[in-house]
Amino acid sequence: MKKIIFLFILITQFSFGQSYSVLKQADGDFVSFDPFYENTDLFGYVELREMNTDENLNVTFKYIVLDKNMNKICSGEIKQKKADDAKSTKVILDDINYANGLLRFDFYNVFISGSRNFKAYTTLNITTNTIVNTGIYNPEIKAISKEYKNNSRSLFNTSSLGKNGFLINERRLFASNKDPFYNKIHAVDTKNETIWEFTSSHVFKDKYILYKTLATDDNYILMEGHAYKGNNDNNHKIVHYIVLDSKTGKELLFAEVSEKYTHIFDYHFIQNGLLYMGGKYYEKNKNNNYNSLASIGLNQTVFDIKSNSLSRETYLPYEKFKDVEINKSGKVSKEGYLTFQKTSLNPDGTFFVLAESYWQKSNCRTYTQLYTFMMDKDFNPIKTVEYNVKQTKGYKYDFSQRLPDTTGRAYFFFDKTDDRDLELNILNYYYKSKKQVVQKMNISNDNSTISIFPAKTGYVGIAEYYKDQKKQGNYMEIRLEKLNYERE
Repeated sequence: MKKIIFLFILITQFSFGQSYSVLKQADGDFVSFDPFYENTDLFGYVELREMNTDENLNVTFKYIVLDKNMNKICSGEIKQKKADDAKSTKVILDDINYANGLLRFDFYNVFISGSRNFKAYTTLNITTNTIVNTGIYNPEIKAISKEYKNNSRSLFNTSSLGKNGFLINERRLFASNKDPFYNKIHAVDTKNETIWEFTSSHVFKDKYILYKTLATDDNYILMEGHAYKGNNDNNHKIVHYIVLDSKTGKELLFAEVSEKYTHIFDYHFIQNGLLYMGGKYYEKNKNNNYNSLASIGLNQTVFDIKSNSLSRETYLPYEKFKDVEINKSGKVSKEGYLTFQKTSLNPDGTFFVLAESYWQKSNCRTYTQLYTFMMDKDFNPIKTVEYNVKQTKGYKYDFSQRLPDTTGRAYFFFDKTDDRDLELNILNYYYKSKKQVVQKMNISNDNSTISIFPAKTGYVGIAEYYKDQKKQGNYMEIRLEKLNYERE
């Protein structure tokens, strides 16, 4: 195994060409600053502020929409109803989805008990800067008021279908005589009118299937089928996966989970018409239970969507990794157990896997080293690289994104001794040369707290939260920092 110590150091002075300030002295209270995407590509950002609540319990929110270069697209106000005038009741933002020029804002009323109720939506056309529709998800609720508080027992999840509109997945998880298990999956257009509704034809004896949405885009919808037997939310297991056509709702793939082992899938993604699923696997037992520290290897399963069939199933015991000392339970000698953070498919059909090692003590984990595994087209190991990093109490890895011109992929992770000494590390993997190059970016600042987020290709987003907001004049500064990478 090749060990690498970080030698490529980049200490950058931040440029302010593409930046955006969230002003502390602006009206209202800051709620969020969120990126939104068109399929997997960053499209822009939206800032939301809560302004005021009038005598009729209408809460006003101000929005500012930016493009991916942080240029302003539009701004305005939207209103959401508050169910109770008590100070302990609050309207909160739940989610934002973008589809074909529309931003859909989802809100909840949160009560003093902690319960969330009255999920409602407002849809904004960012081209014309007009509200195109508003409403309540549960059709049984005629108005947002205290008298309807106990009427909503379903969970509603919204996802973007790109040019095709939005997917609404309604699930009722707890069964009773009054409220049986319930699952409604349907797509809506820009007017919130139903385009299609999916009804599953798959039946399991003495069990009810509820679907969880995993991924959506212009072409496909990936869903995970959970089988419930009783009214206990924990009494269920994953039994199969389905892929639907985003335009029609037609089922394209039905994939059952193998009964050979107990599987914990760390990732699911669709690429080039294939569904990839993978993660650790464990010895099978009667109740499908497993010891999280006793995995026996890695699994990757591939399904062909067009033919609705299994394409490949690879089970990889840890002893097949010849250039790193891993025991039969996935424990690296002197470093701890492995957890696999990210698996990427390279253009040549090989795979890049990023993992971390950790020690488990009671409910606490200490993360030690970072590893990359190069895998061939059949998911067999080619090479392992171990990186010498500091011990941390949380995950080091944060996210990854493509480098420009399909040069490679950048993986972002923190290496730190404490919350004060932050050091951003960018691991660039180049497709053509197969090189792995690490750059360090020191982003510590005594006057602020730093976080990072995905940005447009070739950049990383940096959010700086000021500690002395009165002195700085800003609540937060958000900017795009250009990445250093090799042109191959």
